Amino acid sequence: MGEAKSGREKLRAAIMAELERLMAPTSPEEDALNDEIRALKFYEFNRVPDKQLAYMKMEAQRCHQNAAAYAKLDPSGESRQISGWWKRNGIFYFHSVILSQTKLHCITPHKDSAPLKFAPDFEIVWVETDGVVNADRRGAKLPYLVRDFPDKVIAEATEARDALLKGADPRSIKIGF
Repeated sequence: MGEAKSGREKLRAAIMAELERLMAPTSPEEDALNDEIRALKFYEFNRVPDKQLAYMKMEAQRCHQNAAAYAKLDPSGESRQISGWWKRNGIFYFHSVILSQTKLHCITPHKDSAPLKFAPDFEIVWVETDGVVNADRRGAKLPYLVRDFPDKVIAEATEARDALLKGADPRSIKIGF
């Protein structure tokens, strides 16, 4: 198998896995959390410039680790990790940023350079057990994402999955999330 074909197959598998997660049926817990997230105050701000993120050696898709390390290593001691919800295209993603000098800063690289819409959720706490740190919200484990309008997200994900199953090139799949 050629390198390009192998790359497309890996991309297809990754997209299919994410689509399956997005297509999961809703639950009363997701609905309740969705209502609570919608009631939070959202702030809009820009991500720290890519050049600065590269200098700081921040890693993509490691927002919680990036924020925790940054806060711990800040010589001024003023920075704090703030966890909450990043709203992007109809989905609330569990995300962490930095609060420093009364401003929020996202220190995690991402290909989407649009301003973030982020709501701090002060019900989220980080708990260390046996050397492992996990997020907790009122005694419950946090989901990776919460769908703002689950029926719409499920329909779009189903349509994309069906296209892949019919042989569509995974690079042609355009979904809003």
